[in-house]
Amino acid sequence: MKQKMPVVEANKVERKPFVFIIDEINRGEASKIFGELFFAIDPGYRGKKDNLVQTQYQNLVPETDVFAKGFYVPENVYILATMNDIDRSVESMDFAMRRRFTWKEVTPADTEAMLDTLPCASEAKATMSRLNKAIAETDGLGAAYQIGPSYFLKLGNNGGNFDKLWEMNIEPLLKEYLRGFRKTSEILDKFKVAYFETKEETTTDNEELIDED
Repeated sequence: MKQKMPVVEANKVERKPFVFIIDEINRGEASKIFGELFFAIDPGYRGKKDNLVQTQYQNLVPETDVFAKGFYVPENVYILATMNDIDRSVESMDFAMRRRFTWKEVTPADTEAMLDTLPCASEAKATMSRLNKAIAETDGLGAAYQIGPSYFLKLGNNGGNFDKLWEMNIEPLLKEYLRGFRKTSEILDKFKVAYFETKEETTTDNEELIDED
């Protein structure tokens, strides 16, 4: 005699969340990459079986297939994406795609705990904070150009050498930031002072007057 399996009503089944992560989403033209999914993640279509989205290949789907009449994105599927909006090599997200996501800015201060694994964690955090304050206060740059902890994690591989980190990683990045700026050397010197916490050398244009008589 076969034992009957317990029947569970569909509305009582626990629906676990599924997360799809896209890194650097703006490195491609997102609206074209998403294709018909672009419509499926719209709030008006998401999780609604009566608003199915059909693809351009819909006629190739067998009538017996569960997606024969189209597809939808269930409400327990979450799409998380990251992007660097100052990257000059990529395009910005169009407004139609932007409104399909909730936006959250993640600052270096939000993720500084990544540096806790370093023997020089406190010094690395303080250095990053000073440098980023100087960057944020610079006209033409601002807070969006602050440097994150991933750069300072390199201290773990270079023996905690802050000089080497500046010369090999930080300074080249800042020079790229400042390409096309006027007074690049002066701004870079300001960043270096902030990074190494050194005092700026003060100079004056007022020369002492000497009586030649």
